[in-house]
Amino acid sequence: MKFTKFTSATRSRWAKRITATMLAVGMLFGLGLVAAPAANAANGGYCSKLIMNWGAGDRWWNTPADSNFNELCRLDQGANSIAVKALQQGLNGACAVRAGLAVDGVFGPATRSALIRAQQKFGVTADGIYGPNTARAFWWTDGSGGCHRISV
Repeated sequence: MKFTKFTSATRSRWAKRITATMLAVGMLFGLGLVAAPAANAANGGYCSKLIMNWGAGDRWWNTPADSNFNELCRLDQGANSIAVKALQQGLNGACAVRAGLAVDGVFGPATRSALIRAQQKFGVTADGIYGPNTARAFWWTDGSGGCHRISV
């Protein structure tokens, strides 16, 4: 029976394979599980994805993100994506306005109205558009009821 020495080069190859697999799975499901923020975080694009944020223990929450996994992105009425689902979950949370929205991924009048109420609560311009200023001010509810802001 022959044993192969496990060298640092072997570990490096396996680390690269594992990282590539995680990225592929994340891309397959549209999740930003292993993504760095875009270089120009102040001017995000249109939200089309979501990022799963992890806190202490089993606490996690989703936030909208653009195609570069930048959380300072934009959503407005008429959008239909997984990013809208993340926003709707956030609006339904105890840290926002407990909107009672159907989490269907469609940014319609009910989502816009709930977003305006949340913007008023968070002290930003209440225009019904989820943009960088709203993203910075928004409080997201995690699975245990804790409140979190994005760290951008």
